[in-house]
Amino acid sequence: MALDIDNLTGPQKAAVLVLAIKEEHAATMFSRLDIDEVKELSQTMAQLGRIDSEITETVLTEFTGKLASSGGVLGSFDSTEKLLARVLDGGRVGQIMDEIRGPAGRTIWDKLANVNEGVLAAYLKNEYPQTVAVVLSRIDAAHAARVLSSLPEDFAVDVVLRMLRMDVVQKDIVADVEKTLRAEFMTNLARTSRRDNHEVMAEIFNYLDRATENRFIVSLEERSKEAADRIKALMFTFEDL
Repeated sequence: MALDIDNLTGPQKAAVLVLAIKEEHAATMFSRLDIDEVKELSQTMAQLGRIDSEITETVLTEFTGKLASSGGVLGSFDSTEKLLARVLDGGRVGQIMDEIRGPAGRTIWDKLANVNEGVLAAYLKNEYPQTVAVVLSRIDAAHAARVLSSLPEDFAVDVVLRMLRMDVVQKDIVADVEKTLRAEFMTNLARTSRRDNHEVMAEIFNYLDRATENRFIVSLEERSKEAADRIKALMFTFEDL
């Protein structure tokens, strides 16, 4: 059964954390546990199976966020970053620190680029037009166009006018927008928005040439006809034109 970040137990989170860090540091952590704790943690680790990278990142971010906010232990982002650098590679340290610092500039906009325009528009239509103008000015033009066309017309026109009048946006304003998006939109999206795996595969199959597509469908039908039928029903074919 696939792990669900919302339902992870404390021992499961601890197991993910131990598996994510370097072996020598994991060994040090084990040496500080009593025998019962070692047994429980070891059993949990053995039963986890494959762990999705998003779950690993979420657990690490939660862990380091707690460290950064607990003044009696570390008390600063710098000290947290130094601690992470001792147990993780530089790339992962940077990603995690971007998340727990809040406004990171790059990360949130990269994530928005992968959000369906209808989902993003449904959120933005309840925000101030000026906020929406900032968001659309920061994402890819093609994606911004799709989002804009999904907004109510009067609201969209107001956003366009504000974008036309927009001067250089101050860093603190961008930072506030990023913080809001991260805290309200992306967090809720991660909890509630999960694409059906069959839908994902149908979209991939649509990009295959016809011969390859048929070969995969035939092979899939032999193993799971139900899955093959669901994918075929979701696929956009020439007959749909």
